[in-house]
Amino acid sequence: MTRDEMVKKLTESYEGYFDLNYYNNSPVGLFARCDFHIHNEKYVLVKSARLWETDCHEYVYIFSVENLTEEVFERCRAYVIQEGDKLIDPKPGHIYTYLTAVFICDDFTKEAKALLKKSKRYKSYRFSLNGWSEFRTFAVRARDRVSFHNKAAKESAKLVKKL
Repeated sequence: MTRDEMVKKLTESYEGYFDLNYYNNSPVGLFARCDFHIHNEKYVLVKSARLWETDCHEYVYIFSVENLTEEVFERCRAYVIQEGDKLIDPKPGHIYTYLTAVFICDDFTKEAKALLKKSKRYKSYRFSLNGWSEFRTFAVRARDRVSFHNKAAKESAKLVKKL
């Protein structure tokens, strides 16, 4: 399977549940951003008598890169965190926001693999009263489907293995 085929298949798998935003000629190799939002609330008799409400968000950034190196990973990681932080609204009722970076590549370096595996970022808002955000990342080499991920992306990586 080629890199383009894998990127297409991955975006199609997200299409049913996520809102997709495609990027053309992105300087960091960004192919698409997939947005997922959940809003729950409980009220009594009328909506103005709200008992509670929760908001959960996930933003998946899909990168298609020829060769994943330390420099490329750091640049893309910084982009995801910078752009993702703009999308986070830590208000009462916010539970979590996941920022996920997915790399579909032709090849990767050992250093980039080690850096990706130990990469982490967890941020709580008002001592987690207004939720938290977490950075998750994984990469897949298209030709032989070798994949690896950081600890936070364990569940997300299962999706790619199924594909």
